[in-house]
Amino acid sequence: MKIKSIHILLAIIIIIGGGILLASQLGLYNTTKAKSPLKTAEGVYDIADIRGSHTLEEIEKYYQVPAFSIMESFGLKTDSNPSIFKLKDLGEIYKPVELEGKEYIVETDTVRVFVSLYLKKTYISDETSYLPERTVNYLIENNKLTGEEKDYWLTHTFKLEYLENDSLSASETPEKIEEAVEETIEDKVAEEIEEFKVTGQTIIQELLDSGITEENFEEITGFKVPEDKSILVKDFAADKGIEFKEIKDKFAE
Repeated sequence: MKIKSIHILLAIIIIIGGGILLASQLGLYNTTKAKSPLKTAEGVYDIADIRGSHTLEEIEKYYQVPAFSIMESFGLKTDSNPSIFKLKDLGEIYKPVELEGKEYIVETDTVRVFVSLYLKKTYISDETSYLPERTVNYLIENNKLTGEEKDYWLTHTFKLEYLENDSLSASETPEKIEEAVEETIEDKVAEEIEEFKVTGQTIIQELLDSGITEENFEEITGFKVPEDKSILVKDFAADKGIEFKEIKDKFAE
């Protein structure tokens, strides 16, 4: 009996489709590229996995480093949109600089180092041993650098130079940028508070991702953050004999 070509084609489609479905169920196949950074063994987002495709808004979301801090410390334009401005875009704004006989481009790794210093977290970089002068000054002014660390970075700085098409206008001087950033802080905070809601389906990790620190958690609940952060906040409260509605309102505040 002859097998028609249409039957062969259908058999191939079924086999391939079934294979993809099975692999997807087993977690071996994923058509969506992971956007969030990897986490360390301690359960925090790994600074080393900050990518050029991450936006300023995502850096704020995952690492709790305000977008306006990066904008101000790197002298970005006031109209830069944190939700679409990617770290790799820095390389298209500033001129490369020559440091110790090598060309250095201000880009993703520069931000990794900035984030590590801002958060006082260890990150060893093979690329960045110098930072823009205004970035170091920003860190010092905000008490992020002290002692030997401060001494080191004060002697390892360079001047940021903008490419012609991206140079700041007279109305976009660093001082003007700082003023504009300060004016938007209150609006940003109000917006985040309005968006943040704790429900019966909220897990502890979502609290932490939303900006609640472990210190905040302990202060509000009276207990340390558990190792298993996938527990519902509601279940954690019930287990500890805490009134869920009471801590829910405090988290919202």
